[in-house]
Amino acid sequence: MENNQQLTTSVVNLPIPADRFVAASKLYGQLHRWRLLLGKHWWLFVVVFLIPVPVWWVTLNSPPAYESKARMWLPGKLDIREGRLYTEELIDYLGTQAELLRSPEVQRRALARLGRQFATGPADRGGGGGTNRSFPFKVKVEDARKSSTIVLRAIGAEPASTRDFLNNLMEEYLSFKSEARVKVSERTTASIAAQVAELARELKTQQEKLHEFQSSNNIVFLQEQGNSAGSYLAMLNRRLANLQTELNLLRKLLPEQWIETKAFQDTVPSDKSPADEGAAREMLASLAGPQGELFKANQQMQLLKAKRDELSRFLQPSHPKIIKLNEDIQTQERLAQISRDEAVKQMTHRRQAIELEIQNLQAAFEEWDAKAIQASRKIADYDRIRQDLQRIQTAYDKMLGLIQTVDVGRAVEQENIGILEPASAAVPLNRMARNLAASFAGSLMLGFGFLYCFAMFRDDFTSFTELGDHLAEQVVGQVPAIPMKTPRGELALDVLEKQRFEFLESFRNIRSSLLFANNGGTKPRTIIIASSLPEEGKSTVALYLAATMAMGNSRVLLVDADMRRGKLHEFFGAASSPGLAEILNKESSAASAIVHPELHNLALLPAGEAKRNPGELVLSSQWGRLLAEAGRQFDYILVDTPPVLATNDAVALASKVDVVLFVVRASYTSARLARGALEVLRQRHANVLGLIFNRAVSSPYEYHGYQRYRRAYGWKPREAGRENPLAVHSASEGNGK
Repeated sequence: MENNQQLTTSVVNLPIPADRFVAASKLYGQLHRWRLLLGKHWWLFVVVFLIPVPVWWVTLNSPPAYESKARMWLPGKLDIREGRLYTEELIDYLGTQAELLRSPEVQRRALARLGRQFATGPADRGGGGGTNRSFPFKVKVEDARKSSTIVLRAIGAEPASTRDFLNNLMEEYLSFKSEARVKVSERTTASIAAQVAELARELKTQQEKLHEFQSSNNIVFLQEQGNSAGSYLAMLNRRLANLQTELNLLRKLLPEQWIETKAFQDTVPSDKSPADEGAAREMLASLAGPQGELFKANQQMQLLKAKRDELSRFLQPSHPKIIKLNEDIQTQERLAQISRDEAVKQMTHRRQAIELEIQNLQAAFEEWDAKAIQASRKIADYDRIRQDLQRIQTAYDKMLGLIQTVDVGRAVEQENIGILEPASAAVPLNRMARNLAASFAGSLMLGFGFLYCFAMFRDDFTSFTELGDHLAEQVVGQVPAIPMKTPRGELALDVLEKQRFEFLESFRNIRSSLLFANNGGTKPRTIIIASSLPEEGKSTVALYLAATMAMGNSRVLLVDADMRRGKLHEFFGAASSPGLAEILNKESSAASAIVHPELHNLALLPAGEAKRNPGELVLSSQWGRLLAEAGRQFDYILVDTPPVLATNDAVALASKVDVVLFVVRASYTSARLARGALEVLRQRHANVLGLIFNRAVSSPYEYHGYQRYRRAYGWKPREAGRENPLAVHSASEGNGK
């Protein structure tokens, strides 16, 4: 039991594919629109289907024709390197070959080979490659996109000549391609030969230039000179660096610091050359005497000063020992100054010698640098000449190889398309069926094309679904488009009963929508029947809706507010005046203007004859008094007004009544104009209850189901004078208001 409940719950919770139903409804709506459009413009297909008649006549009187068929294909090709020089574009290759077979030149050559001399003009490229009237054969070429074959068809007046022409066409096509390849090869050979001659001249010129350079320059000597100059310049550069370092050191050192520098140079290994080391040693040896004496004098002077300081703690400055020590210290100071002056003099001489040596080395460096640059430039010129010679030689050898390749390729057969099936025996061509089928197909396409153009410029409503999709207001009812029985004389009950079942049921449906409007609240009593344009059936809807509500035991007043073209009085056989115009102009009373026809519970207020502009009369205060007075006598007041977009009467009256019913005629009312009229009513704060879809043509899937109900629920009176059950049913419906 629980499993069954779970299964039922899961089935109920399955999502309903609403989009599928919406799509199906739209599809039925589109099919319905096209069916109506086809039924309205059926004459268009009658006209276009007359096109095959002249086609049949021309085909019947044309001479007999024979057709021969052949096929060509793209076989495999041996990939020889020499043959790869001549190639054709592979993109759309078969299409290019088909155009060659259609070309006038190939067809004229085939005709000349057949032995017939015609005054032929250019081949007609239209119609699949056929020729003009003076050309005796018509050629069709079909290239199969998914295979490597080409189908050829030739049509002529004689079977034998047609077959021979097709064979000659394929042979001349192959011959034409071969000649084209030979011409291309000859032009290529001539072009390559010209380039070879030019390269030969350049090669000879470059060789002479190389010989001239070698004769004026010793290449081996230049190379050796360049290498030795480079080594010598490197040595000079190192020596200059060492001398510059020593010079900077001599400019900054004091004589007392020289001994320490010498000791440091003795301990640190040197990367100088032997010649540099000898010069440095000579410089140190020349400075060794003065520096040693300066060092000894300074050392002795420091010892004497230390001894004097020690004795000064015990002896007076005038003591002979102290005096003796002062004299010795002065003597050592003079010796130190002499040694210092000598060391400074030696260092100055050494610095000047280094500066002179640096100048000489810089001059030698510049001289050898110029020689090295000159040698390098000549070697670079030599290398450039040799590389140019090698490049020209390579190009020359390549061009000679290309000439040999072209010669070999021209001698080797390279055709990449061949004859798969020769021309078949020509058979009679049955053009009647083909031409008639093509003409009928073209006529059908032309007819549907015109029909599509008509449909593109129509924005009317053809179905209930389209009306609901394009307008925001709800549809309260639809009146079918069926033939009506025009009343003769006064509108009575027997006239209504003669109308078709579908027509009457549609107004009963609208009556029910009015009775049960507002979900049980206050029902609308004053109702305007409006439309956007004339000829939309607004007055007819107002008339039959009022009669249907009266048959429902409701007291109904039908007001003809179209004071310009009012015609409702003609349906009742009444006079048009006095009427609404006289009441609003205070020329008559409502009691004298209202007409009571034979139909029970229904009264009519004609339009009257307006002596002032009706647009001014509807603004009169008498309109409010009329509605208040009629509201006490009648249950419903239906007002038939002029079209909304034609005059301002309906818009002015809409705000003074309870609701507005807007009539839209199927296959007539423009959606653009209907939206504009409804927008005008919204701007005047009118309460639009809904839409009435008038003269709606049901689609087939709706019509057949509705017919079953009509046959099952249709009613006719059984006895004369018996009470109308329809009226009883309507009355019970009306009493529920």
